[in-house]
Amino acid sequence: MADLTPKDFPVVVPFTLHWSEMDAFGHANNARTFTWFETARIAYLARIGMTGPSGAGETRIQGGVGPILKATQAEYVRPVVFPVRLVASARVSRIGNTSVTLEHAVFGEEDGTLYTKGTAVIVTLDYVKNEPVPLPAPVRVAIEALEGRTFGP
Repeated sequence: MADLTPKDFPVVVPFTLHWSEMDAFGHANNARTFTWFETARIAYLARIGMTGPSGAGETRIQGGVGPILKATQAEYVRPVVFPVRLVASARVSRIGNTSVTLEHAVFGEEDGTLYTKGTAVIVTLDYVKNEPVPLPAPVRVAIEALEGRTFGP
């Protein structure tokens, strides 16, 4: 993920760093990064129709199938300091049988400075059986359409 820019990602969510996100060392607390990644990830999942089932029991993908976060990781490239407008971004780097790997990055909105990058692995879960299931074909099609490319088997 070297030489990244926001234009490399199909989903980009702008936001303002809040004063309360700063820690005692004068920069954004590292835990905030995972919230920023989550914001971009949920926006991505909404774009591909993979946002259910909800806690209220609503099923957005037939059969009670939905995403669950398996793993996430971050690499802090440079400290984020107040005041700044940022963008959190997401793109898919790999589609497996029951999982999707996303790449995330947080940039300065005005200058494109890369602050943080990382990954997340999402598993397609049958929420009734609590078991991984194959990624639904319509979701794969939606990912490929959003990314503008195809992924191997």
